[in-house]
Amino acid sequence: MNIREHILELAKKVKGKVILPESFDIRVLKAAQMLTKDGVASVVLPTDNIKEIEKIASGTGIDLNGIELIKIDRSLLDEKKIKEFVDARTKKGMPVQDALELLKKPLYFSMMYLKSGRCNACVGGAVYDTADVLRAGIHVIGPAEGIKMISSYFLMIPPEEHPVAKEPIIFTDCAVNPDPQALGLKDIAVATIGNFKKIFPGRQANVAMLSFSTKGSANNKVLSKVIEATELVKKHFAGQSDVNVDGELQFDASIMPSVGKRKSPDSSVAGNANILVFPELNAGNIGYKIAERYGGFQALGPIIQGLSLPVSDLSRGASADDIYLISAIMLLK
Repeated sequence: MNIREHILELAKKVKGKVILPESFDIRVLKAAQMLTKDGVASVVLPTDNIKEIEKIASGTGIDLNGIELIKIDRSLLDEKKIKEFVDARTKKGMPVQDALELLKKPLYFSMMYLKSGRCNACVGGAVYDTADVLRAGIHVIGPAEGIKMISSYFLMIPPEEHPVAKEPIIFTDCAVNPDPQALGLKDIAVATIGNFKKIFPGRQANVAMLSFSTKGSANNKVLSKVIEATELVKKHFAGQSDVNVDGELQFDASIMPSVGKRKSPDSSVAGNANILVFPELNAGNIGYKIAERYGGFQALGPIIQGLSLPVSDLSRGASADDIYLISAIMLLK
């Protein structure tokens, strides 16, 4: 599978529009040009100074033709959604004027532009840090129904001729939650499975709830949350034949058929996992970086999940191509 072409073709069918709040960053401008030129999506770039963005683009040879540059203006937003946001902030003790001032900031304005139904997705984080993107997303967009924990995933794309991984695999959560408990791990898994289905429609989701133990090979109280979370996820997807969930499973038992058969012979996931749910952030963050740096995987993300509308974070080291692909992913339905 050419995962890049697969994602782009799915995104093109949506004919969506994405807003990129960091319009002053050259990587973002390059990604906007690519999205527009390739017909992947329409792009909106919000700014306080349109001429300055045009100057940056001109100086770097970036073509803004077909890209919608808009001046940040409250009149472009839904007044009802603004009132809901302001009311929520004032209940937390923020003065009304301070809440309105937030909406003049590109990140908050972009989230509210999405909330107002003016576009289909918002992608930021090339400059803003994860905490800023999450804060704006939670305050403006809010969590999806039935989800209490906002999380993230990485789409891990193996290099050609990788000896083990032949298809992309999802790692979660590797960027947001330090130590989720059983209900949190359940929310992370549920959101990730939903996103897996968007990226790979019709494909079987094989979900491994990771641990240092496989089916009782060790006995420690820290395993209890993984075991409980596994049962919660299984219950959530009961009767859905396209979702297999198992745990607790060690990493090697999850991805290596020979090891999986030996350690958990009755498991339909062991040796075949394409979604790996890490038990906490230390393991997840270290794991994806080992795969990226030692294993040569391309790590697309962190992609935020669990919000009621498509919003994503970016690594501050993201390339223009990363922004391009993640924007496409966020448009998938």
